[in-house]
Amino acid sequence: MRIKSNEECLFASFKAHGSANDGYLSAIERNTGLPFDIRRVYTVINTQEGNVRGYHAHKSLFQIFFALSGKIVVHCEDINGNQECYELNDPHVGLVCGPQIWHTLTYHDNAILMVLASEGYDESDYIREYDTFKRLKEGNL
Repeated sequence: MRIKSNEECLFASFKAHGSANDGYLSAIERNTGLPFDIRRVYTVINTQEGNVRGYHAHKSLFQIFFALSGKIVVHCEDINGNQECYELNDPHVGLVCGPQIWHTLTYHDNAILMVLASEGYDESDYIREYDTFKRLKEGNL
């Protein structure tokens, strides 16, 4: 695995094994450099072109987003207001998104999203209101 870092979000590349004739396999295992153990996996499928999902942050959850097919544009904002957009279009490259990052995901070309998360689902970890997210900078959460 190769990691390209940019503060709280970073790209992680996983080696593809195989060939054009046989297809490719990427393995994601413990001790491969991820900043968390995987405790939950989920997918989002059948999204409409240009559909935007997300609109939230997490208090402590780490995630890694993969576009298994199609293209997904991930817009991230940290508590200091720094913003960055990342394009996912290679199933062997994921975007690690740490806690306290407001994110939206825009789906293109029949995209399929797979997410690996550091914890199981916990509604109390979500920050769903943007105004609440912005108060993190002042330490008011």
